[in-house]
Amino acid sequence: MQPPYHPLFVHFPIALYFLGVLMTLAATLDRRPTAPQAEYERFAYWAFFLSWLAAIVASLVGLIDRGQLDYDDPRRDALDRHISQAILFMIFNGLLLYMRFRWPDVLYGSRRWVYLALMVLGVVTLTATGWFGGELVYELQVGVR
Repeated sequence: MQPPYHPLFVHFPIALYFLGVLMTLAATLDRRPTAPQAEYERFAYWAFFLSWLAAIVASLVGLIDRGQLDYDDPRRDALDRHISQAILFMIFNGLLLYMRFRWPDVLYGSRRWVYLALMVLGVVTLTATGWFGGELVYELQVGVR
């Protein structure tokens, strides 16, 4: 049996997504006339993009690690909750990327609140994903020797 590698990769999508959230907030809240909002927005876009890519990698590695559990292991229900939340996170993050790609001025147009709501939904689902992942490790001892 190989060690679980998923925990090595999960920190990247989390950190990058929250960095994107912080940069988006900086772009929307900084009202100085010389504020570099465009730079904040560009940085946020790339942070969200890299978070989405890192989430794909973490998901694939997680699915490989999932194969270590027996098919009839009762902990699979908790694992399925974790996977469901991760999929929702990837959908919300992907929609953020799409909106920003399709409408580069999304933070200043009529779709602003939809964009910000998707960002908040991403935070909620990412937090739930992390919570369920922590439950798997610390309570259910998945991947712990």
